Amino acid sequence: MRRRLRGITRKIDVTKMAKDLRTFLILVIFSAASFGCQSTPSTTTPPTNAPNIVIILADDLGYADVGFLGSDTVRTPHIDKLASEGVAFTQGYVTASVCGPTRAGLLTGRYQQRFGSEDNPAPYKLHESVRVGVPPSEKLISERLKARGYATAVFGKWHLGGERGDEGLMPINRGFDEFFGFLEGAALYFDENNTEEKFMRGNALVESENRYLTDAIGDESLRFIEENKDAPFFLYLPFSSVHAPLQATADDLAKFRHVKSERRRTLLAMLHAMDRNVGRVLDKIETEGLESNTLIFFLSDNGGQPTDNYSYNMPLRGTKGSYYEGGIRVPFAVKWPGKVPQGKIYTLPVSSLDIAATIFSAAGLTEPTNSDDLQIDGMNMLEYLSGARPELSRRYLFWKMVNHRAVRDAEWKLVQHGETKELFNLADDPSERRNVLDERPDVVARLESAYLEWDRQNIPAQYGYDRNVFPILDKRTRRTEFER
Repeated sequence: MRRRLRGITRKIDVTKMAKDLRTFLILVIFSAASFGCQSTPSTTTPPTNAPNIVIILADDLGYADVGFLGSDTVRTPHIDKLASEGVAFTQGYVTASVCGPTRAGLLTGRYQQRFGSEDNPAPYKLHESVRVGVPPSEKLISERLKARGYATAVFGKWHLGGERGDEGLMPINRGFDEFFGFLEGAALYFDENNTEEKFMRGNALVESENRYLTDAIGDESLRFIEENKDAPFFLYLPFSSVHAPLQATADDLAKFRHVKSERRRTLLAMLHAMDRNVGRVLDKIETEGLESNTLIFFLSDNGGQPTDNYSYNMPLRGTKGSYYEGGIRVPFAVKWPGKVPQGKIYTLPVSSLDIAATIFSAAGLTEPTNSDDLQIDGMNMLEYLSGARPELSRRYLFWKMVNHRAVRDAEWKLVQHGETKELFNLADDPSERRNVLDERPDVVARLESAYLEWDRQNIPAQYGYDRNVFPILDKRTRRTEFER
C-alpha cells in the first residue's frame, strides 16, 4: 500500500487503474492517442545487441576511501574488482563539489550551468516560472534510452527536482520506468514507518520500509535485473551511502570494532554495506550471462567531508564544497569487457560528462532526432581509451557555483574561492600546496580566457539559497509540515 502524499492526491483505485491500463493499451495498439501518459513510451526498437548500462554513484565518497586508488586501510573488494577488470581513472572529475549539480551534469551530459542548475535544488528561485531542478527541456540519459526501447530504473537518491512537489521533475516523469528511494539530498537509513515521509516508490510514499536503505537499493536492483535480463536495461544506482547521517547495521559495525573513532567506524561500516551491494549487482550480472554486454560506471558525486561524514580525500587538498582537488576529484572507474581495456590505469583528466557521451555512442544514439540536436559537453571514452582522441590532453574542464569557480587543463588549474585566486601546477603539485599565481601570468591569462569563453555559453543560476539573488519562494506542496 502507498500513503497519500500531502497536497497531492495519491489514493490508488485498483479498479480504475485496470480500466485505465486497458484503455492505454488499446490506444497504443491503434496509435490513436498518447493517453497523456506520465512516462514517455518507447518509440524505437533498440539496436541489435544493445548493451545494458549501469551507473553506480556513491555519495560523498572521498578519494582515499577505495582500495583501487591505493588505500591499504579501506575494504572495498567489489568496487576494486570492477576497477581492476576495466579502467581506473586517477584523475576522474565530477562537475560540482556538491550533490545536486553533479547529478544534473551526469544525467544530461551537459554542464549544469548551461541550464541554470548550478546549485542543489533550493527553496528560492529567480523567477516565478522557474522549476527547481533540471528543467524538462533538458533530456536525461533515461529519457533518451527509454525512447530507444530500454527498460529504465533508478533506485536511491534523486536530488534533481520534485522534492517540493513538482511531479513533472520526479523520476517517473523523467524517463524512468521505476523509482524507489527519495527525492531529497539525504534521508535516514533506518526509517521503518517512513516518519520523514521521504521513501517513495514511483510518485507515491511507501507506508513502511523495514530494510536498511543501502540493502534495499541492492534488493531492488537485483529484482530489476532479473525481470529485464532479456532486454536492454538502464540501471541508475545513486546510493545515498556514504552521505550523512552516519547509520550502519550492527553486523557491519562489528567488522570495524578495531577502529577507535566511532564516526569513522560507522563510515567504514556504511561503505562496506555499499560495496557489498555493488558486489551483489555485479554478481547478478555475471550469473545471468550479461557481463560481456553490460557497460558499468562507478564514481562518487563529489569528495568526502572529513568533519561531517568522516570520508577522507588524502593526499588531495580540500573537501566537499570546495574546488580544490579533494572536492571534485573522485573515485571513478568503467568496465565493459572487450570494449574497454582491462586492468588499465588512466592518468589524464576525465569528466563525469563523458559518461553520457559514452552511453550514447554505445547505444547508437549519436544522431540528432527531430528538433533535438544532442548537444553534449562530454567526450566518448570508447574513443579516448583506445587512443583515438589524442586531443584529450588539450581539453579544459570547468567549475562554477555562486562565487566559486575553477578551470584546469592537463597540467594547470586556476581556482577561485570568493576573492582568493590561486594557480597550481597539478602535474608537479597534485596536493595544491604551492600557489604560483604570480609566477605564471601567461598561464593565468590563458585559463581565464578559456573560462570566460565557456561561461558565455551559460545562463544565470535559476535557483539557490540567497534570498537577495533569488527572491521567489518556491511553493511546497508535499511534506509541507517540514518547511523550514
